[in-house]
Amino acid sequence: MKFSDLITKKVHIIGINGIGMSALAIYLKKNNIDVSGSDIAKNSNTKILNQHNIKVTIGHKSSNVKNKDIIFYSSAIKNNPELTEAKKSKIPHFSRSKLLQLICKDKFTIVISGSHGKTSTTSLLGHLLIASGLNPTIISGGIMNNFGQNIYLTDSNYVVVEADESDGTLFKLNPNYLIYLNVDQEHLDFYKTYEALKSKIKKYILKISKKSRVFINTDDHFLSTFNTSSCKNIITFSGKSKSTYKYKIKNLSETKSIFDFYFKNKKIKKDINSPLLGEHNVQNLAAILSVLHDLNLDTNNNAIMKYKGTMRRMNKLGKLGKAIFFDDYAHHPTEIKKLIEVSKLFKKKSVFLIIEPHRFSRLNDLYDEFLKSLKNIENLYILKVYPAGETIKRNMKDSKNLVNDLNVKYRQNTNYLDNYAEMFNSLDTIIKSPIEKIVICAGAGSISNQIKSYYESRKK
Repeated sequence: MKFSDLITKKVHIIGINGIGMSALAIYLKKNNIDVSGSDIAKNSNTKILNQHNIKVTIGHKSSNVKNKDIIFYSSAIKNNPELTEAKKSKIPHFSRSKLLQLICKDKFTIVISGSHGKTSTTSLLGHLLIASGLNPTIISGGIMNNFGQNIYLTDSNYVVVEADESDGTLFKLNPNYLIYLNVDQEHLDFYKTYEALKSKIKKYILKISKKSRVFINTDDHFLSTFNTSSCKNIITFSGKSKSTYKYKIKNLSETKSIFDFYFKNKKIKKDINSPLLGEHNVQNLAAILSVLHDLNLDTNNNAIMKYKGTMRRMNKLGKLGKAIFFDDYAHHPTEIKKLIEVSKLFKKKSVFLIIEPHRFSRLNDLYDEFLKSLKNIENLYILKVYPAGETIKRNMKDSKNLVNDLNVKYRQNTNYLDNYAEMFNSLDTIIKSPIEKIVICAGAGSISNQIKSYYESRKK
């Protein structure tokens, strides 16, 4: 099947309101394909889809796929009546990865993957390629603030796409360029073990590097084990280890990051200024600059500083009293650790951190890592676990256990919040304090909508 085959089809997407599926639905619509979809509930993406004249049905039922020619479904879809009906009626049905394959086929594709930083790297690379004159289509896993949505559509032959390992989508793509940022213990529900995930990644990188250019971060423990000398198509970048491309940080502050950039130990860019905070974002930008240099493209500080970030990545909501509020997507211990590092750049302000753990399985799979990342953190609040459809099983730990262990083992004063009303009450107390402070709310669940609701309700 080719992408052009879809032009005569009525396409239905199950789980269309998801951040990844909604972007693909818009891509189909812009290519004159008859597309509709369904989801369990409305969200902010529903409005964007409606603006593109894409019909979204709320609620999953078998009648939604009547008269449809082909079905694509999100990896989150399980035991769905529409998928059941598609199988029964012999309607061709495929996962999201198949649709992404069709879109990327016959295009010059740059794929960004890894456990952390994919969305920020995808959107910034796309932004800088536009500034360089390539004007690619960008398909991101988050809302790109420069464009106001999760997709930027052009007629260019270039595509920049974020690809997730969570359901194996990445391993079905054959990009011209691949950036692999890092590898961490994640998606163990799909891969079962961390070793299985690492094995899959290694086989994939070695396979596609025979024809494609692959950029790997050798500051990452696992990626640093690759024997890059045997393959000219594997290019390395880092801040600490010996690599093809290297960055040296000159200054990290609460307003920007400044660094120099090297190619084979020769300084090729001096005093690069980035609006993104923290070394992890410098590392992501180093990956981007490596690709641009390899493509013989250039960029400048002006283009980098015009980048507005992506939604839910240290997004500043505004100020209430002496408190500046930030919203962030961090939900993995490594991401929380990086978020805490960034918070320490606000040297003259007290930091209040509210974490909403996401999924009982993640909390329990990575429990010791959560303890380590949250060790010795002052002004820490932990919300009840956001289950994301999961139910707690016998002998599983929850947020109360996490708070108790932090307080007993490390003698700190972590606060437990059983619901959003308790969070609102705590925030009311925090903003009354006369000291300068920042409040960071982080998680992949409903905490984002709740903190925005709180902020809007308290604005004068």
